Amino acid sequence: MLSNELGNASPSLPAYLLYPVALLSLLIILFVMARTRDRAAAFVIGASWLRYVMSAFHTITYKPLAAGMSANALASMGLFVVGLMNINLRHLTLRFLLPFYVLIALAIVSAFGNGGPTPGLLTVVTKHGYLIVIILAVYGAMTRARGGDFMASMLWAFFPVFVWQLMSIVFGYGKLTETDVTAMSYIGGYNHEAAFSVTLATCLTAACFATRINKTLKFAIIATCVVGILLANYRTTLVAIAPLLLMYFFFSSLRPFPLRDRPFIVASLIIIGAIGLGVVSLLFAERFNDVSVVTSGDVNFFKRPAEYTVDEGRLLSGRPYIWSSYIFAWLDGDLTEYVIGFGPESWNDTFPLYAHNTLVNYLYEYGIVGVVILLWVWGSMLVSALRVRHPQGGVLVGAHLSYIVLNMATMPMWMVEGNILYGLICGYTLYLLSQQRQQAKAA
Repeated sequence: MLSNELGNASPSLPAYLLYPVALLSLLIILFVMARTRDRAAAFVIGASWLRYVMSAFHTITYKPLAAGMSANALASMGLFVVGLMNINLRHLTLRFLLPFYVLIALAIVSAFGNGGPTPGLLTVVTKHGYLIVIILAVYGAMTRARGGDFMASMLWAFFPVFVWQLMSIVFGYGKLTETDVTAMSYIGGYNHEAAFSVTLATCLTAACFATRINKTLKFAIIATCVVGILLANYRTTLVAIAPLLLMYFFFSSLRPFPLRDRPFIVASLIIIGAIGLGVVSLLFAERFNDVSVVTSGDVNFFKRPAEYTVDEGRLLSGRPYIWSSYIFAWLDGDLTEYVIGFGPESWNDTFPLYAHNTLVNYLYEYGIVGVVILLWVWGSMLVSALRVRHPQGGVLVGAHLSYIVLNMATMPMWMVEGNILYGLICGYTLYLLSQQRQQAKAA
């Protein structure tokens, strides 16, 4: 992902802040990886840490290095190969992964239907392959982890991210948002608030899944993640984490009480939640002002980009205008493009910015078939989570819902950071389902 694909890049932190933290975190992560005593767990923790650290050096790692590919892209390909060496290859045949294989097959068909293989096809296949490897590595790590420590160990991968964000606040290294010159995003010198906030959402998810850490510490980590996302000032992620947080606090609040008291507790939680929502809406009324304009119904967004006024084009950080550009470009295509789109990564040849919506992007690149298959992927994973009968089941469903909401206004499936997040969620889903089946057989 290049900086111009996301918009204005953030200034990087100076070397005297970047390198010491990177070195210290390297020592910590090597110790954590060694302590896990599991190759799959060590791979997920190390690969995640490496991605987060390399992204902080975006002035170096985002530049083309070889064959027009950046160091980040080359590292992702290398980690995909390393990941294959650290998973049980027999798990690649699990029926659970079928929707992801169909996504890869669709990318190949779309590429050949639009003139043959392109560098974009290699990028897409690598990203989907990386996601599959992360899913299976998380599944294997959870299966073999001692007392379920994997999620707690995973939290150490985010150590440098929070330190750099704190440094960006203390030393004043912020980034102006692209639509509001008065709003500042503190993202630790990372390239853009989208990928940075997805990283914090991944930490939040891992913390909610972790069951082997002190409750006070767990709450502190969750609170730190939420504050970090607030300071990153990316509205999409702020909205997206709501289902996960609601499900986590709802079920964690109910668990200590006997069944006879739970109706009262539920009613109390609803009242507290309504009050909390009102307070939040007042605190962030100005930041979400254009949302009220959009929901009022006074503005028609389904029109060609040329028909947008300047003010309409700025609403929701310009997303409706971007979506309109993609949708009408697809509508102007031929029958082949209606069905299988313009091909993987074809947006790079036409648009200056990515689609900011995974469904819109798939409509343009893979046509109607792409949208149907993507909905199948999300739906099948969500249904799998709904089948889980476990104390963490509700939190797991909340994580899936949050990921789907996140895809509505940005594209985590296009980011390696988003692949790590979804890999964590789907891998945990597969683990809980497998545990459930084993218990059923034993019974």
